[in-house]
Amino acid sequence: MKRKRLFISTGEVSGDLQGALLINALKQRAEAAALELDILACGGDRMAQAGAKLLGHTTSIGSIGNLESLRYVGPTLRVQQVAKRVLRQSPPDLVVLIDYGGGNIPLGIFIRQRLRVPVVYYIAPQEWVWSTQRTTTRILTVTDQLLAIFPAEAHYYQTQAQTLGIPLRVTWVGHPLVDYPQSAPSREQARSQLSIPPDQLAIALIPASRQQELQYLLPVIFQAAQRLQAQLPQVHFWVPLALEQYRQPLAQAIQHYGLRATLVSQPRMVLAAADLAIAKSGTVNLETALLNVPQVVVYRVGLAP
Repeated sequence: MKRKRLFISTGEVSGDLQGALLINALKQRAEAAALELDILACGGDRMAQAGAKLLGHTTSIGSIGNLESLRYVGPTLRVQQVAKRVLRQSPPDLVVLIDYGGGNIPLGIFIRQRLRVPVVYYIAPQEWVWSTQRTTTRILTVTDQLLAIFPAEAHYYQTQAQTLGIPLRVTWVGHPLVDYPQSAPSREQARSQLSIPPDQLAIALIPASRQQELQYLLPVIFQAAQRLQAQLPQVHFWVPLALEQYRQPLAQAIQHYGLRATLVSQPRMVLAAADLAIAKSGTVNLETALLNVPQVVVYRVGLAP
């Protein structure tokens, strides 16, 4: 049986989810093709559970904003140093980068310059929305093939590659979460699992998958919940944990705001059971929409002076 070695790099909670889905799909394809896969990764617990050997844990070092990102520069560099050392010693057959431009683009430059290993960018950073030319050019120059999850994303990168004369293959593969409802529990199953009565008003509160969001978004979302609770005495809130390390600050906040709320380690179960979600902006909004759950989406990147 042939053996292939892959390295997958991503960051943040959403990247870890996409990486885990990718690993599961790759393993199914590999088994059908009588191929053994060794997968090294920078990612999180979901990817590890899917079968990757983690070289660095990156789900807790993501950030939005310039000043907010400074505290994560050191941890990011340390993870990359470990990854670079391992990759130099034993180069993989293929590198897959998932989103996480701040960490992945420098890593891609290193791989292009030092290892000359094929690089696939899957779910590229959203430069097709922001159109920051310098970053787009860097993405294109470190990538051999780009797998886009939106048609507009594929069109943008293909057009930019042609304009710059860069021989890049771009393929629209669709969004992996589109298949999510097929595997998600029904509303009845989710409520039974969480012991939520059929007539209970259940609202999901989703304030954070990044550390800074605990500071910037949690107070806003929990204050809104506080007002709803005053007007709807029958409501109960469900707070899914993006990362286990957030359990204590979330529990303290629930107590501080006096909310009738329950922390749950099963985010998808909470979404499937909810009547409404109040959520921070991110991948979770697509998951919620695919389950036909109404939602209010909130975001801020800093606090007013």
